[in-house]
Amino acid sequence: MKNSKIVCQVIAVAAMAAAGHSAAHAAAPKPKITPAQAEAAAVKKIPGKAVSAKYEFEDGRWQYAVLVKGKTGMYEVEVSSSTGKVLDQEKTSAAEESKEAAADKAAAAKHPAK
Repeated sequence: MKNSKIVCQVIAVAAMAAAGHSAAHAAAPKPKITPAQAEAAAVKKIPGKAVSAKYEFEDGRWQYAVLVKGKTGMYEVEVSSSTGKVLDQEKTSAAEESKEAAADKAAAAKHPAK
């Protein structure tokens, strides 16, 4: 029974890899910080109001992408889901974020979860 579970897991990972998913995407690890903690770290770095916090796999790591509406515009702040440290930040716009969301949705449609 145990061997059949392992074989099924290996087949599932292989199928996901063939569909363009990495093993890291097979099962998202539980983050060590909460979305609220990620938002707090982002707002500490870029003063303003946190609009959203999305848990994602990007740049080879699991992180939160926090959108912050600051005094000089919209920012995307990347926060480590394991340490809570700010990894990066960039100025963005609602149009850029909408375009990115549409691209993510299109990519997900090509590789639906099974």
